[in-house]
Formats: sequence, structure tokens, C-alpha cells
Amino acid sequence: MSDEIKLTLGGQKKLGSLTSLKDLSIADAIRERGGGQAQVSQIRSDYTTQSVADLANLAAIGDSDAETAIKILKQAKQKRDKYGGK
Repeated sequence: MSDEIKLTLGGQKKLGSLTSLKDLSIADAIRERGGGQAQVSQIRSDYTTQSVADLANLAAIGDSDAETAIKILKQAKQKRDKYGGK
């Protein structure tokens, strides 16, 4: 498990209850929570393959694009509940 991604304390705070998704790419995590391509497309293109943990750690140190990606992840379930989905 040496390749496991470590979440910083700040990264853990950014993710909250979503730490179980930390090893997924942000695009996969959004889809897992019921989001679609529209949400994934809002993320900076070079960030879509980054892990949730990497982006949470970047958001914790002030990266606004990473923070946006984490917000989209958190909202994915709300969008699914509101508009229907899986």
C-alpha cells in the first residue's frame, strides 16, 4: 500500500465524509455520486484524472481550481436527487 495517497489534515477537512472516494479520479468520483459529463466538464481539463485526495490536498493549500472540483464532487449527489439519475 505504499502507493496509497495520503490526505493532509486540510485535505481531510475539505472532503469531510467523502474520504472513502479519495483514491478515485475526480471524474470517476463525480460519476459514482450520480453526476454526469456536464459536471466533469466544469473541472479544469488536466485535473479530471487527478485523484480526489490530490485535489483535496491542493484545495487545502488554496488552489481555487481544485476547490471548485471538490465542490462539484460534493454537489453531484444533490444534482442527481434534484434532476433524477441512476
